[in-house]
Amino acid sequence: MDKSIRLTNYFIDMFSITLIAVCFNLVLYSIDLYSNSFYFVMFLYNFSFEIYNGQTLGKYITKTKVVYKDGSKPSFLNLFMRSILRLIPIDALSYLFGSEQGFHDKLSSTRLVKK
Repeated sequence: MDKSIRLTNYFIDMFSITLIAVCFNLVLYSIDLYSNSFYFVMFLYNFSFEIYNGQTLGKYITKTKVVYKDGSKPSFLNLFMRSILRLIPIDALSYLFGSEQGFHDKLSSTRLVKK
């Protein structure tokens, strides 16, 4: 998968996650918890969208989806692991070193394909 598509997905999804996290904090009146709620929202956003249809908002816009390494639908455990692995701060940096798969792809046995 082209890195520019991955980057587009990343920016769209991070904007969406940030917006949801800010709204979440405004509802709770607890801006002090923003850093913790951001990661909570990030996990729920990725996991819930990908378990539902294999796509986050960014993937929907770029017409890509998550599949298991053999092209089949990923399991609950694969998607759970993929969402947890995204919380590792160095995951985003894994794209800078030549690979078009991030740590969250490799370690969860998933990949991104054109829909």
